[in-house]
Amino acid sequence: MADTDPGQRGTLQVRGRAIEHLVEAAVLTTPGVHRHARALTGLIGQDLPRVDAVVAGDHVRTSVAVAAEWGRPLAALSADARDRIATALSDHAGLVVDGIAVHVAAVVPPGARERELQ
Repeated sequence: MADTDPGQRGTLQVRGRAIEHLVEAAVLTTPGVHRHARALTGLIGQDLPRVDAVVAGDHVRTSVAVAAEWGRPLAALSADARDRIATALSDHAGLVVDGIAVHVAAVVPPGARERELQ
């Protein structure tokens, strides 16, 4: 059997929801970013992180709202999160990243992750 050029084997379509899950997983690896449930979820507000992604062809723009740990430098935390998201999108989904906006929507007390896991 002759080797087939990888570009001729088929296509990959990544759905928007899959991209949102990938972004969520990537942002949660950022030190100081925590999963955060709003007290009245369902009535007002939403859980964090909250991801909105727009995919057009092989390009993506995403906006992420996160909960940051108190005492973390927010500019550095946001830059680290953007880098992790960009790497995940390009490495795992093969997408060209046109923009990533990270919004700190909540600040949580230190040790919130340890309480999450209990």
